[in-house]
Amino acid sequence: MSKLGRTFFLILMGLAVLCAPTYVAQASPQASFSAPDAYRLYGGVIDKSSPTLADLTLDDNGQPEVIVGTTAYNGTNGSYTSATRLEARRGNGNLWFSVDVGAPINSSPAVGDLDGDGEPEVVVSVGGDVGDPNHHGGVRAYSRYGSTLLWSFDTYDNDRNGWREGVFSSPTLCDVDSDGDMEVIFGAWDQRIYMLDHQGNSLWNNIPGTYLGRGFLNGDSIWSTAACVDLNHDGNSEIIIGGDLTAGGVLPDGTVSEDGGFIYVFDKDGNILVRRFVSEAVYAAPAVGDLDGDGDYEIVSGTSWYWWNANGRTDPSYVYVFDTSNVFNAAMDYSDPGKLPHASGWPRQTNYPGFSSPALADLDGDSDLEVVIGTSHPFLSNDGIAGDGSIYAWHHTGQLVSGWPVHPKNQYNDDAPIFSSPTVADVDGDGVQEVLFSMLWDVQVYSANGVLEQRLGTRWTVWGSPAVGDTDGDGQPEIWIGGSHDGDASRGYLWRWELTAAAEIDTPWPMFHRTPNNTRYCSRPPQLAGGASALLLMHDSRSGSSSETTSIFFRNVGEGEIDWQATASSGAVMVTPSSGMTGLSGVTVEVTVSTEGYTEGMHDLGTIRIVGTVDGAPVEGSPIAIPVTLYVGEVHRTYLPLVTRGQ
Repeated sequence: MSKLGRTFFLILMGLAVLCAPTYVAQASPQASFSAPDAYRLYGGVIDKSSPTLADLTLDDNGQPEVIVGTTAYNGTNGSYTSATRLEARRGNGNLWFSVDVGAPINSSPAVGDLDGDGEPEVVVSVGGDVGDPNHHGGVRAYSRYGSTLLWSFDTYDNDRNGWREGVFSSPTLCDVDSDGDMEVIFGAWDQRIYMLDHQGNSLWNNIPGTYLGRGFLNGDSIWSTAACVDLNHDGNSEIIIGGDLTAGGVLPDGTVSEDGGFIYVFDKDGNILVRRFVSEAVYAAPAVGDLDGDGDYEIVSGTSWYWWNANGRTDPSYVYVFDTSNVFNAAMDYSDPGKLPHASGWPRQTNYPGFSSPALADLDGDSDLEVVIGTSHPFLSNDGIAGDGSIYAWHHTGQLVSGWPVHPKNQYNDDAPIFSSPTVADVDGDGVQEVLFSMLWDVQVYSANGVLEQRLGTRWTVWGSPAVGDTDGDGQPEIWIGGSHDGDASRGYLWRWELTAAAEIDTPWPMFHRTPNNTRYCSRPPQLAGGASALLLMHDSRSGSSSETTSIFFRNVGEGEIDWQATASSGAVMVTPSSGMTGLSGVTVEVTVSTEGYTEGMHDLGTIRIVGTVDGAPVEGSPIAIPVTLYVGEVHRTYLPLVTRGQ
């Protein structure tokens, strides 16, 4: 069963960067933004498509372009007669490309080097407009110039009405198997979850025990965008995505369905690692990050409002955080809730359900990640405006951040449902994060403690997520969002504001899906860990040997590799090797201590110091200092019998 019918009413109403902040600059917290610039597009009104910032020109300045999709909606007469366009603009608003994709876009375009040739491609999903369903849905890939359609992938026509089902889910570009090419992952309204290769060919085909055909069959529509992350650091990434569920059906594995939704975790081959039931359909795109800094990832998700509103149902609505420590436990069935248990302190109840997806960022500077998400009641009338909304922020423990939630109003004291997913950036360069989202005609900017700082006004209702970055290379951040213009409502418009004072800014979650390739996860910062608290080497004075040896193991428990160097303060201690690179797999070094000249007793041989750096800067956990002690005298070893328990 599709979720499109009830949502139709609603719509008519209206590369990895660390998530932990790097405080690099100070600017006036009173800095303000310029009056908005409005750039007229060639396509129709922008509805749910949030801008993606990515460098398409490759002109050595590193400045990103702004890529967005339009619908065919013509706000002048309420028809769907405008063009459906994928458009890219330079930071000054000049056109980079505009291409008619043949179907409305409500997703965020993805940008990445699909084939490893050093040039980015642009991938976009189409057909995801329930108000204008008579278009073929699918995914398109274009060259960075927009002039060449590289490939097109079509979904199924489930209801056999002559139109292939639309795709609301944004495509996620991820090198799932570490072979140098990117795969494309998305869900569709044809009830399937797909993974394509870099040439647009389906990879999840004829999966035993699930569905024989292209893609993975969920049994209900997919709105969610996938997160892609290597949860166990084995070189292969896992796919995390939400799905819808309607009672009365039988899933491919024989499970009788009930009203609600699923959080899935798949391996690279489309095998289900986890299928976690929740009581509401999941439209939200999950986010993944190490919230508490313990070295393990958590999965964060909102849901939707579909079943919440059905038949007057008013069950509590929740935001979820899941513990991933059992994801790879093969002894547990994939549908066992214990395979993806709630993290401590979660889930958290909200006033309303929502359409919003979570952002993760360190709001309070304590190196842990906070969860920020919007909620909304799309069928509630309040203050003469249909709907009501809130923005929540929680610590990783599930406790509310001071000052949150907020219940935003516009300058006329009107409220509205919060469809927008929040973005997080230090937009004024004062070293403290701000939370940004859209509502009615505004982009609203709140401080990390929930104080309204700015209302940035447009001339049309804005639904998407604002994007933040220095797009024109002047050292001043810009904020971008798409909508239209009440004086020219037949076209889509991009709105831009610029900070009036130069500032280097930190952007832990700068756009809807965080990165241009839409992977929706926070990488762990490099961190040196391991070693030993102390080394005690024991030398038997009767042995006749002149040295003793032991070993030290240490590793990088974060992303990437760390450059390390080990030195000993005593000439009697030698470390082999004494330098190198280490990642998650770690490195073992041999420690050799010369025993010549030492009399019986205990001898302090100083410390071994291991320093880890990335690009010359020390990493967290560095240096590791290990004291070394040598004992010289009689050493007696006792060997105890091995006892085993019989079966």
